[in-house]
Amino acid sequence: WLKDRKRLLQIKDKTVKYYVNKDQCRCKIFLNGTLQIERVMKEDSGKYTVTVYQENGKLKAEEDTMFIIQGERNHLRRACPFSSFSEPVPQPILSGECMNKNVSVKCEVKQ
Repeated sequence: WLKDRKRLLQIKDKTVKYYVNKDQCRCKIFLNGTLQIERVMKEDSGKYTVTVYQENGKLKAEEDTMFIIQGERNHLRRACPFSSFSEPVPQPILSGECMNKNVSVKCEVKQ
């Protein structure tokens, strides 16, 4: 995985190698190649590139995804500007799914 053409991490033979400070990255990779970013911030916006190789080392696929974070995490304190709905909400739960070159992100609050 790369962000803005800078290597983040890779997985090869079930071994993860970080090219950036693991704590600064706040990212991890799963065995299936999925990249997870924890505590997403506006600075995480950018072009992410995943490159996949076959076992023999030949290029299998390379995909770019623009990831844009709008707003700051601290601004997600209110669900609605109307007074009857202006109570702070619990921490939102973000989930995402990537299928057929489309990324779907879901934000939900459980109460």
